[in-house]
Amino acid sequence: MRGRASGDRGDAGPLEMVILVPVVLLVFALVVAFGRTTTATEHVAHAAAVGARAAAGAQTAGGASVLATDVVAEALAQVGMTCDAPSVAGTFTPGGSVTVTVSCTVDLGDVSEFGMIPGSRTLTASATEVIDRTRGGGA
Repeated sequence: MRGRASGDRGDAGPLEMVILVPVVLLVFALVVAFGRTTTATEHVAHAAAVGARAAAGAQTAGGASVLATDVVAEALAQVGMTCDAPSVAGTFTPGGSVTVTVSCTVDLGDVSEFGMIPGSRTLTASATEVIDRTRGGGA
């Protein structure tokens, strides 16, 4: 039987795997969470933009709110998201502006089991459009 030569450490493979696997899983979870948050941020910004565009064509503040709510809900439903009703504010006169703000909470619960990632994140986006001087506005 051959003995160990000086400097041989033996097989450290199982120990390396015990240390490396949790680190790799954590990095993977962070990448998934970052990707989900980035994609959701883009969807929320798009919903705010189309909501502001729709609200700018309304004749009244109430109509702008209804239009923005419907368009935002539809835009988010197409990507599988649901959010609170958007806030609509502005000067509803021809040449004025309307701002739509959308706020959503993105659930990261399935990747937060690793402990380093929060369970959810609130995303907010606003968009402003100018009300058409010939069609929009009118208190």
